[in-house]
Amino acid sequence: MTFVSLKWAVAETEYNHHVLLIRFRQFPPSFLKSKYPERLNIFWTMAESDANGLPTDNEFERLESFENRLLDAVEHDEHSILAVVITCNGEKEFVFHTPDVPGFMMRLTNMPQEVNRYPITIQRNYDHDWSYFESVIPNPS
Repeated sequence: MTFVSLKWAVAETEYNHHVLLIRFRQFPPSFLKSKYPERLNIFWTMAESDANGLPTDNEFERLESFENRLLDAVEHDEHSILAVVITCNGEKEFVFHTPDVPGFMMRLTNMPQEVNRYPITIQRNYDHDWSYFESVIPNPS
């Protein structure tokens, strides 16, 4: 199993009268989440969003470029994994898990950048049992 082979699922709901989109990886029981105990929540504040708080086409392109660059930087050797992406009310949250926060941050710093800095903030938490992931993904019916 490689990270690329992990399937994604998407759910849509509502939060505080805004559309809430959740894109999450479907991990098989054999995936050792405990190998990635540190959680990094990267919040991107959108410069442009539509009336529903979702990215405009221009903003979507910027977000897609950022995500692809970051995945190329941290997932190619299974250093870190993007577990879930949440979009709501003009903000996109990328939830990564890693065993190596300094290494992740170095890869983020060294990846290709735009002229303007990415509009991100980062929160770090020890989350060895992936409780945040479990709390935001929809329960299978």
